[in-house]
Amino acid sequence: MESSRDQNIYKKIDAYVKGSLSEEEIELLWNEFAKDPSLLDHLELEVGVKKIIREKTVKKTTPAKIHSLPNWVWHASAAAVIFLVALVQLFRVETPQNLRDFVVTSIPNQQLEIADNMRSEASGISEADSLLNLGFAAVSSGNTEEALFLFSEVIRKFNSEPYASKAYLNKGIINYNDGLYDEAIVNFEESAERAKENRMISEKAYWYLGNAYINVDQPEKALVAIGEAYNRNGIFRKPAFLLYRKLSYDLGKTDVEQPIESN
Repeated sequence: MESSRDQNIYKKIDAYVKGSLSEEEIELLWNEFAKDPSLLDHLELEVGVKKIIREKTVKKTTPAKIHSLPNWVWHASAAAVIFLVALVQLFRVETPQNLRDFVVTSIPNQQLEIADNMRSEASGISEADSLLNLGFAAVSSGNTEEALFLFSEVIRKFNSEPYASKAYLNKGIINYNDGLYDEAIVNFEESAERAKENRMISEKAYWYLGNAYINVDQPEKALVAIGEAYNRNGIFRKPAFLLYRKLSYDLGKTDVEQPIESN
């Protein structure tokens, strides 16, 4: 079910397409697109649907009875929307935008790494997996100290993959949410290094590492980490692209269009 916030944004998109938003409202809508690139899909759908409706109206109505807006109005509106989409997709660095609008404020528990689901009944669950699951349960109940202890136990007892990278990532997430960004950086770096062969875990580690670097005012290092997350072509690719473009602009690297593939 859509939230009231989503419904409000969809109404703003509809109003924008119709040309009834003020400059201030358009600026606020652009900010929403920058924060949530998936809204672009709705925008493009809205434009497409309105074009189809208009074409059907023209076909079914005689010229004398047409009461739709003149063609130049539609083309101007469509052109404005296409221009908006292009700017947001390439990251709208020309407009004032606070870097903090793109930074993760807190990491949800669902991002914690737990035991792999693909386990046979015969082999059962290992002690390392059990510790990971117990750590997740501790975080979910608000006992982060216990969770940190359990994840540290995974590292101490099972210093191999994929367990160590998962445990380091989980510790980094807890540190990040507690505002301990320097500690989070250490854990995310360790997770990323150990998870070189695991695209999903390394992508997470680099994405949150980049965000942590921003929180300690190290944008150059953040740029590298965010680029690594983008290059893994996973679930964080879109937000990584937007944040990479913003960091590039703030650092004066305006000639950089997208992260460079790592060797």
